Amino acid sequence: MDLNYSIVKLFPVPIHQFDVNGFSEIQDKLIDYAYNLKKEDDGVKISNRGGWQSTSFKVENEDDLLHSFLINCLNGFPPIKESVKLFVSAWININRPGDFNIKHFHPQSDLSGVLWIKTSNNCGNIQFHSPSCFETFQEIESYTDDFKDSTNYHHAYWLPAKEGRMITFPSHLEHDVQENLSNEDRISVSYNISLSLEK
Repeated sequence: MDLNYSIVKLFPVPIHQFDVNGFSEIQDKLIDYAYNLKKEDDGVKISNRGGWQSTSFKVENEDDLLHSFLINCLNGFPPIKESVKLFVSAWININRPGDFNIKHFHPQSDLSGVLWIKTSNNCGNIQFHSPSCFETFQEIESYTDDFKDSTNYHHAYWLPAKEGRMITFPSHLEHDVQENLSNEDRISVSYNISLSLEK
């Protein structure tokens, strides 16, 4: 039988990735910012197992180093319409060797994301879980590795932690952060975005 084969990809889950040019120029200041905040904030325990997660704060103070940095980065969000307003809250994470974050999602927001400030090899990647992993388990197991890799059609998929990189994803997408197997702290800023559609 002679067949022409093609794939039509429907209903993708977009992961927006930004690499901040010239990040090394501000990196040390952001690292100091994170450690200084840790001295003032006892932190909270939500999905983190070990490590320190700051209390969440609204991102709105343009005179603040971190707030200003995030505002400037997110103002250049290409696919979002100019008429849409973004309301952003954020928190800092310092994960020591052995620390990790269990699987979770971010309710009461539309988009979520992370900016990696300080990373090293094996410091813990972010892993996303398919929203339909139960329903599609048998189907995915039936496909060849080549097909799964070429279509990103997996039960779970991880992205590497990289200094100066931001990723933004739908808040409903379950994810975890793998154990920090390095000998150094991993520092990141996580954020939630609520979208307001102006009429």
